[in-house]
Amino acid sequence: MDQPSSRTPLNDQVTVTVSRAIPADTSAFRAWVESWLLDALGVLTGPRLDPFANGLDLKGRASVLRRPGVPYGEPGELWGTLWVSPAYKPGKSTKLSRQVWTPQNWDAFLGRLDEVPAKAWVSLGRLASNGFPGSEHWAASVVRDVDAPDFGTLTVRASSREFTDPATSRDVQRRWLDFLDRRLRADPEILFGSLADDGEDADRTELEVALGLFPDDTLPGLDSVLRGYSWVTVCSAGVTRRLGGAESLAESPAFARVVPLSGGGVLLQATDDIREYGPDRVAAVFDRLRPALPPGTPSPAYMDRVPRIVFEAP
Repeated sequence: MDQPSSRTPLNDQVTVTVSRAIPADTSAFRAWVESWLLDALGVLTGPRLDPFANGLDLKGRASVLRRPGVPYGEPGELWGTLWVSPAYKPGKSTKLSRQVWTPQNWDAFLGRLDEVPAKAWVSLGRLASNGFPGSEHWAASVVRDVDAPDFGTLTVRASSREFTDPATSRDVQRRWLDFLDRRLRADPEILFGSLADDGEDADRTELEVALGLFPDDTLPGLDSVLRGYSWVTVCSAGVTRRLGGAESLAESPAFARVVPLSGGGVLLQATDDIREYGPDRVAAVFDRLRPALPPGTPSPAYMDRVPRIVFEAP
């Protein structure tokens, strides 16, 4: 039974992320991203934002994207947008494409993954009272950093509404945890992952923001250094060795669940319930993961959310 007074308030968004070197050829890249997107759309959107169950087809509505100030539709309607940012080429400008969700546009969106874009994402949401996308949102993406293009990060980001609602919280946490477990089993090349309610955006962890780091600073070193730490943290094989190995981590009181991975890494879950991941547990995770964290003292400047990091050097 939930005890609201003992729960840690969550930030507005929850994000699940994995990072790795991108697959070597275009067909493998597309298969990697497409598998992530289809799995996420199938199990993480929830019944109110599921585009397939709701038969979403916004054909004829694309013109609103070119008309600033014009509402997208009626309040409460489901809205979906598909975005692709082409791979960066020195000396050449790139144009971000944006389309409304239709079955045909979805197929075209998946086809463009063969181009190995710099970023591609799908966003879903319910229109607010003003007819524009509101706080009830969901997005899944792949990002290749412009300065570290050989690495890719897959992300699903959503409102924490279902995580905070006592009627849905435990079920939605289990679905997101199962999703991450499944993706890790399917892809032993993953070097870092997290499930958290912090972070500035889909591209940077909260620790990177607080240290003034960017993905190109951390991605190339993921076999020995973490991008950050959170409620759930996925460590590479090299990081796991640096931390003393899976057995040593399993003995630590900082983690409620430790899962060895086929690639030699480990998944670390701090508490059984994300709403129990408060300051004391954050400090315990920080203390155990100190040897694999980037150097430097994090700064809390410009943070408009409840921090899930310790503001001291490792």
